[in-house]
Amino acid sequence: GYMISMYGDAIVAAPNTITGSIGVIAGWAYNKGLKEKIGLSTDHVQVGRHADLSFGMALPLIGLSLPDRNLSNDEKKRMEHIIRALYADFVAKVASGRDKSIDEIEAIAQGRVWTGQRAVEMGLVDRLGGLEIAINIAKEKAGLPVDEPIDLIEHPQPQLFSPNFLQPKLIGARTPQNPQLDYLQFRLRHNGLPLLMIPPNHLPGTTGLNGDHTYE
Repeated sequence: GYMISMYGDAIVAAPNTITGSIGVIAGWAYNKGLKEKIGLSTDHVQVGRHADLSFGMALPLIGLSLPDRNLSNDEKKRMEHIIRALYADFVAKVASGRDKSIDEIEAIAQGRVWTGQRAVEMGLVDRLGGLEIAINIAKEKAGLPVDEPIDLIEHPQPQLFSPNFLQPKLIGARTPQNPQLDYLQFRLRHNGLPLLMIPPNHLPGTTGLNGDHTYE
């Protein structure tokens, strides 16, 4: 994402690279009648006003917990305060990394995404290109000749042996990609946590929540 790129000596992107977003997003999924409709019940012992915040039923097949209640007004205000503080910090760091004013970055931030071409025009990216150009720029900044041979090392390195190999196919198998289910699982795993903002339908080459292929 842009957060790990913004302090780079040079940022390279392809013309159709999804660039951004400079934004923070959070949400809170909770049970609103689903538990009762599928015939489940839960109970708990609570000590502390907010102790039950994440308590709820485990969703069948998905294996994730769905809280029983919504955020209170005080909890919503606290969440909004945290999100706004994280966003302001994000914008300030981008401005520092790109040698621009906070107002300049704010004008192109607000959770939006841009193509690599537009990002160059806005000063979020230094040059259009791919891996080869990025490597040549790194060589130049390191004082190496352009034709200097290099080794590309990928992390994490692939394992020669994985314990999953011994699992029965039904246990280790994964259902075909379902963007709606993947997004639901992702949001529930990070329920209530502020996240760097990129809507699921802006992920390159993926399907949106309505099933349509989307590209920027």
